[in-house]
Amino acid sequence: MATNGHSHEQGLRVHHLANLGGLVAIAGLDHEPPDFLLGALLSVAHESATLDTAQRAQVAAAGRERLEERATSKRAWKSWSRAKELHSVTLSSAQVREIIEALHEHAPENSAQLIASLSALLTESKHEPA
Repeated sequence: MATNGHSHEQGLRVHHLANLGGLVAIAGLDHEPPDFLLGALLSVAHESATLDTAQRAQVAAAGRERLEERATSKRAWKSWSRAKELHSVTLSSAQVREIIEALHEHAPENSAQLIASLSALLTESKHEPA
């Protein structure tokens, strides 16, 4: 049965690929440019072919430990965010600039200052009389 024009198998494949992307993020490589990331993965693929069984087990153990740490951290974050009713939102720098300007303020040119500026602006507006 297909939903949204995709077969069940395609959905499983997309889910698998999304999980692989999550592993890249856990490894801290999600901010690398695509050419570097692919080169690094090709290097790892080449190196993995030379590992013996004991070395593969050692690499897998390090990965498993990181995944377990991540799972514990993720459960704690989910619990805390549910308690605080927080929502995770990902915005581009351009979108943050648009929000700041929609609040009739000048957005900083430096992208690193955008979130601090938006946060200060929201805190100020919360304390202004209605």
